[in-house]
Amino acid sequence: MPAALIAKGLALVFPFIAAAEATAEENCRNFSWSVGRSIDLFDEPLPMVQSAQSLPKEGVFAVMLRPLAEVIYPTLPERGSDGAWGAVITLENVAAGRYQIALSEEAWIEAIQDNARLPIRPSGRKVECRGVRRSFEIEVKGEPLTLQLGGAGVRRMNIAVVRVWPFEWRW
Repeated sequence: MPAALIAKGLALVFPFIAAAEATAEENCRNFSWSVGRSIDLFDEPLPMVQSAQSLPKEGVFAVMLRPLAEVIYPTLPERGSDGAWGAVITLENVAAGRYQIALSEEAWIEAIQDNARLPIRPSGRKVECRGVRRSFEIEVKGEPLTLQLGGAGVRRMNIAVVRVWPFEWRW
């Protein structure tokens, strides 16, 4: 009798789990870089970088954060020191255009070019894509882009910096 109850309980729960996964996959498709295919943005293994390192271009990577007191920001952050983890990463060759930045953890982020802070716009909707906690959009010039991170509660964070193409595919 207990096995029958467990089976009935599982039969009731599985459709909800499948619906939640389908909703998360659908929400991933709402990201600006999606072309209507399933996205596992932070699929491991990811290239690992340390704070203060540079990357040759945009992409998806993991960063090891440092205690905020040890991070040297090239531009004084608007946010004060919150005693958590932070990092500075520079993307050396970034083409001009609009980019979407996704973070796997809660943190604040600033984008710097020519020693000036760029406006960062939140994606404007709750992110329910698996592995993505926050998403932002920025407009950059064709030169190095420095990302300043802070306020993270974890030592390692995944970051995606992906160009948003100015056109949309229509099939």
